[in-house]
Amino acid sequence: MTRLKIYLRERIRHIPARAYAVTLCTAALCCSLLALYLTLNIVVVTDSEGSRKMLLTPSEDPQRLMELSGILAGEHDDVLYTSYNGNVASLTIQRAFPVYVEADGEVRTAYLTAGTAEDAIEQVGAELGEHDYATPTLSTALSEGTTVEIHRVEYVDSVTYESIPSQVVYEQTSLLNRNKRKTYVMQEGSEGQREILTRQRVVDGEVESAEIVSDTEVVPAQDTVIMSYGAGVPVSKMAAPAGVTVSNGVPSSYRQVLTGRATGYSASRGRGASGLGLFEGTVAVDPSVIPYGSLLYITSTDGQFVYGFAIATDTGTAMQQGHALVDLFYGSFLEARLNGVRNVNVYVI
Repeated sequence: MTRLKIYLRERIRHIPARAYAVTLCTAALCCSLLALYLTLNIVVVTDSEGSRKMLLTPSEDPQRLMELSGILAGEHDDVLYTSYNGNVASLTIQRAFPVYVEADGEVRTAYLTAGTAEDAIEQVGAELGEHDYATPTLSTALSEGTTVEIHRVEYVDSVTYESIPSQVVYEQTSLLNRNKRKTYVMQEGSEGQREILTRQRVVDGEVESAEIVSDTEVVPAQDTVIMSYGAGVPVSKMAAPAGVTVSNGVPSSYRQVLTGRATGYSASRGRGASGLGLFEGTVAVDPSVIPYGSLLYITSTDGQFVYGFAIATDTGTAMQQGHALVDLFYGSFLEARLNGVRNVNVYVI
């Protein structure tokens, strides 16, 4: 063992100093390379146009990495730096492309790396009104050079007036049995008026469509009413009571029949002496002879004139003094005058 130690010492003594120096330099270099490796990053720089460069650098700053690679991002480009496990990273530049937004006679340029028509409109600061729309639609993905058009839409209302023509209406009545060829104008006609509201859809200053929103009668037309003779046509519009029919001027059911004089009257007040209303179909009576509220059927004794079904609601001096059996109510003084005095049968239903 002692011999071995002596041998090794002798061998070491004979190693040249130069060999020691080389060994130490080699070890130092290896340590330096290891330290450098541990501090450097492998970064791959690419862009969407196909440019690519690999860097070995301690920098992690995207701007510095682009400067080192010579692949630079423009003002509107997107830069994405991604670090992986260890010291490997990538820097990707997505190049922006121009698209155009046309609105109000002006074209503005937007730069997108990806996006929709809505993104382009927002970038250039254009605004859509409540009814405005864009072509292509807001959700459409855009490609380079696409033009997005904003269409301004407004609704304009206009009002016009049209006349409503008057009609001629003939109303027949047996009241004219004494002069069957005679006619009377009971009401002069007059034109009415309607208001028409039209709404126009105006796109970019041009009328695209129009629709009528409302058509309102603001002034009703008044018909010309002409009274003419009609055989057997009653004056009263009251309907027959249930179960009662009329044949040859006689109701199918009645309690008694009274014959006497009938006069005619009209009035502006709305109620008779009984408190009931006045209208064609109500008559004045002597309530001691024909009680108020009695349902009647009245026709002339010769059958030429028909007043029709009526109800007793009023009274008057002529009836109370026995000068007339009934006084027939008419809607106008002219009709009351045409009635004159007639002999009638009054059937009490």
